[in-house]
Amino acid sequence: MYDPLFFPTFQIVGVLFVFGLGIVLFFARKDLKAELTGELGKRLVGWIIITPLFLIAVFASGIIGAIILLFFFFRVSSEYIRVVGVERPYALYMYALIPITLLVAAFVPSLYFALPAGAILLLTLIPILSQRVNNLYQQLSFAGRGYLYLIWTTGHLILLQQLAGDGLLILTAVSVALSDAMQFVVGKLIGRHIISPAVNPRKAWEGLIGDLIGAGVGVALFSFALPTEFTLIEKIALMVLIGMGAAWGDLISSLVKRAAGVKDWGNLIPGHGGLLDRANSMVVAIPLVYYFSYIVLEVRK
Repeated sequence: MYDPLFFPTFQIVGVLFVFGLGIVLFFARKDLKAELTGELGKRLVGWIIITPLFLIAVFASGIIGAIILLFFFFRVSSEYIRVVGVERPYALYMYALIPITLLVAAFVPSLYFALPAGAILLLTLIPILSQRVNNLYQQLSFAGRGYLYLIWTTGHLILLQQLAGDGLLILTAVSVALSDAMQFVVGKLIGRHIISPAVNPRKAWEGLIGDLIGAGVGVALFSFALPTEFTLIEKIALMVLIGMGAAWGDLISSLVKRAAGVKDWGNLIPGHGGLLDRANSMVVAIPLVYYFSYIVLEVRK
């Protein structure tokens, strides 16, 4: 609570949730229950649950933050493992990589970028030692892709916090949430041209405008929390990266679910899907923000 970002952050987030509920009520007309279990309601309820937990993890840090972070990684990994059909030895390998990845990010960040090569190389020891070669290439692909898709990419949030503090981390998370919600709102209102019908028949090109609007609102609201090195042009670039990254992450999630033949990643939030159904927009956005911010801050040194 002594963090100067604490009260402004929770005030802004509280206002945003009230505004989001207003949008849900607008679309609901006479059937609020149906709208809350619809796509927009799913996004609002999902972010109402995820955002406070994320903020508690950021501001509490220490043991509490670590527990929340580990729960997040283990939960989204378990949803992925169940949906795509990762076999037990490979699933255990993925779970083992979670604390290793987070510890490297926290204490030896210079080695973080070697993790993908090391993880893929060590993965081959599973069939070698177990002598299980059935579905070999499929399982190697599932486990390797799962690590890169979920664990290594999202682990960049620790690097992001180390690079620029809590402010940029909070800005990114709130902007991704707003981008995710506004994409659906704008797509529902004016969406006509579907980006990839075979992947997601509801995600329209027009919805990308909503992605950018949501990301822009998030960057504008939390601009005060950015390092002073960021210029106006760089803030605009950050908005574009978050908006496009959120949309890209959502499409990747839809692609994997469509290939697996499922609608939702899980049922953690009754009627609203799994944790990954809401957090998928962060998978691409977080590393994009990190590398862009790294370049910006390194150039200013």
